[in-house]
Amino acid sequence: MASQEVDVGQLSESQQLALQQYTAVTDQDVNSAIPLLQRSQWNVQIAIAKFFDGEGPDPVAEALAAQNTPPPRAGRQDNLQESLLFGSARSSSTSRSRNTQDDAPRIVPQPEDQVVHRPPFILSLLFTPFSLLYKLFSSSFGLFSFLFPFLPRLLRPNTATSTGRRSNTTGRRSLKPRDSAARIKREFEEEYGDNTLPFYEGGYAQALDVAKKDLKFLLILLISPEHDDTSSFIRDTLLTPDVQSFVANPENEMILWVGDVRDSEAYQVATALRCNKFPFTGLIAHTPQLSSTSMSVLTRLTGPMPAGTYVAKLQSAITAHSEQLAAVRATRSAQNFERTLREEQDSAYERSLAQDRERARVKREAEAAAAEQEQRALREAEAAADLAEKRKQWRKWRAKTVLPEPSPDDKDVARIALKMPEAARIIRRFPSDAGVEELYAFVECYEFVTLGVELESVPKPEGYEHKYDFRLVSTLPRVVYEPENGGTIIERVGKSGNLIVEPIKDDEDED
Repeated sequence: MASQEVDVGQLSESQQLALQQYTAVTDQDVNSAIPLLQRSQWNVQIAIAKFFDGEGPDPVAEALAAQNTPPPRAGRQDNLQESLLFGSARSSSTSRSRNTQDDAPRIVPQPEDQVVHRPPFILSLLFTPFSLLYKLFSSSFGLFSFLFPFLPRLLRPNTATSTGRRSNTTGRRSLKPRDSAARIKREFEEEYGDNTLPFYEGGYAQALDVAKKDLKFLLILLISPEHDDTSSFIRDTLLTPDVQSFVANPENEMILWVGDVRDSEAYQVATALRCNKFPFTGLIAHTPQLSSTSMSVLTRLTGPMPAGTYVAKLQSAITAHSEQLAAVRATRSAQNFERTLREEQDSAYERSLAQDRERARVKREAEAAAAEQEQRALREAEAAADLAEKRKQWRKWRAKTVLPEPSPDDKDVARIALKMPEAARIIRRFPSDAGVEELYAFVECYEFVTLGVELESVPKPEGYEHKYDFRLVSTLPRVVYEPENGGTIIERVGKSGNLIVEPIKDDEDED
């Protein structure tokens, strides 16, 4: 056995790593730590247990440490990607990984008794007699097994399976993880009274995912009511004010998950974490030095212990690992800040782009409206010019068909005095059979009829319906003579009359 003046530089890599882990947990000086590690065959767990619990005789642990045989490990639940990426690294550093934290597997229990296979309806009807006989036989066999309890054990000697599950012999109903957590909390309060422990109301897999996502410490507590130390540990250690305040302190960033090994999920967790003594406490946290998604067991506390020692060990493990989690939190915070900033920049760019698109749309609509207005004005001008051209053509055509004025010797005529809009007063004689429309045509074509202009023979415009933009009225009393009413001039006006040519205004047309 080496002396206490052993040079640290002369130690091997695994011994230096064990010394570093031991001093980080116990905060003991190097000169005192090296002899204790040497007496523990450089096994960190045994040395830490001796430091806190006293260096009593432990021949089994000493023999295991001397033989350097690693403890049995539970089946790992790795995915293919992690196996491909980190398989070679793990195989090359096997000796070093034995001294580091063990991985905390993610377990999603699927109890077989929760899977219900329902046969088709027709088959269930066919097998109903057999089902009744089976139930009758089962009830009879249950009474028989109660009278002779040794027979079921002889018929079924192996109740445990190699997959880590065990048959339910306690009569405890198997529930889903969330319901099972609620039941444990209720039973805990009924047995030990009210407490301030922050029980996580969910399954182990959910608690592990929350701890990984939020970078918190997951405190696993596995209890077995059949164990003698369970009741004393809960009353004298777990429910003390110091432990309750430590676990419930939000500054410790801790999630508490309690499992009863009588339940399927807690039993599988105990098997995966290699728990062989109860009550068992495990502190799990994210270990970024291994991988970006790994969760490892930082410390294991088994059996009863004083509340001060229990809190000191948990606090030591949290303090040793808090710096790594703080670095990961800072990295995630920076990444979230960059992501938020990038999202805000993208959102501002999208808003600016939307404003540009809106301005471009408004501009296009304004240009389209202006072009449409211009086209409409052009069409209206063309239509007005075409209407004026057809109106002039109609007036020329109608001037050629206006009845000539009768001779002065003709007595059967109508003599009409017309007051024109240009303040001119003219007198015109019309035949006795001339209608009122003839009088309107004379006024409309007056410039072509009375001026003696030689008119060319023009055809009547096609698709044109002439409307007079004036009316002929008489005063005292006021009478309007519309051409649509028909009748001759003599019948409507008389042989003589004074009429006023009154233009029709636009507002009157609209009315």
